Amino acid sequence: MFKTLLKKPCLIIRRIVLCPAGLFSRKRTVKNRDVKKILFLRHDRVGDMVLSTPVFRAFKEKYPDAAITVLASEQNHEIITNNPNVDEILLYKGIRHFLHEVRTKKFDMAVDLFLTHDMKQAFMTFLSGAPYRLGFKDSGREIFFSVRSPAAQPQKRMVEHLSDLAQAAGAGAADSAPEIFLSKQEKAWAQSELSRMELEEAMIIALHPGAFYPSQRWPAERFGESARQIIESYGAAVFIFGGKHESHLLEKIQHAAGVRSHIFCDLSLRQFMALLNCCRLLVCNNSGPLHIASALKIPTVSMTGPTVVPLWLPQGKNQIAVNKALHCSPCNRAECSDHSCMEQITVSEVMTEVNRQCEALNG
Repeated sequence: MFKTLLKKPCLIIRRIVLCPAGLFSRKRTVKNRDVKKILFLRHDRVGDMVLSTPVFRAFKEKYPDAAITVLASEQNHEIITNNPNVDEILLYKGIRHFLHEVRTKKFDMAVDLFLTHDMKQAFMTFLSGAPYRLGFKDSGREIFFSVRSPAAQPQKRMVEHLSDLAQAAGAGAADSAPEIFLSKQEKAWAQSELSRMELEEAMIIALHPGAFYPSQRWPAERFGESARQIIESYGAAVFIFGGKHESHLLEKIQHAAGVRSHIFCDLSLRQFMALLNCCRLLVCNNSGPLHIASALKIPTVSMTGPTVVPLWLPQGKNQIAVNKALHCSPCNRAECSDHSCMEQITVSEVMTEVNRQCEALNG
């Protein structure tokens, strides 16, 4: 709490100190002929990478002859496997490795995709040695950018912010639709799994009860009750997805759901996406799988708690977010002793939206 209280005044002081330097730094206009190698910094989480895919497409359309490289994390790099707009994927392994690997490649442009007040990623664009550098300006971090960059705007979605960044570099407005490219082999593997379980013709609804922070998780017993009602109402098979460390949570949900529920907690990210692609609907928290589903054009019902709702709403049609706008929302806390924003979302409210989605699917 003390750190939270100090954060805002510290950022104000930093802005006052650094902004004069930014005023005197000359901003460059991007010349298309100079741009042959572009580096994107996106070494964070899965959902962020999914939402960034329209930017890669916008830059590839603007600079078709440029090689696009994405600095990704171990966690999120598989999102852009098979992506035709990405020529190279580098894994982030620390600043020292970054300097050694990136400086030798002589990038013409470095784009910081992090919408944050942190200085690190902005400084990394400077360390890359690229003459054209841009990202989101916030509290003085823009001193490291050589191209005039946009600031965050209230009530905008993340993909809209990233589109602003693309336009700052001279690219067109990024189409808001995220993309994931599954191979024929991955789709065939998923179909073979359905065949093994004798579910080729079944209506399959997916549940993903996990989330990065505890504050973002809807209670497990409510996921279980929702799964039970889905099975009873639609005769559907329910796939319950999660990580290896979440097996106890998934078993708890399966116990409440009963027959026709199946647990998957040992899949790779690409396997998860291939199986999710076979599902008709995803019920989940505000998390990476939510944005994966939207990229795969799968309808969703999600429970949104402490996060900034406009910023992280899923893209596309048939995406429903259930949210309680409390006086303390959005707090953005990783943990919350009260947790009212998620506790007040009832099974009945979620099932109302699930039924709406299922009626549309069956209509």
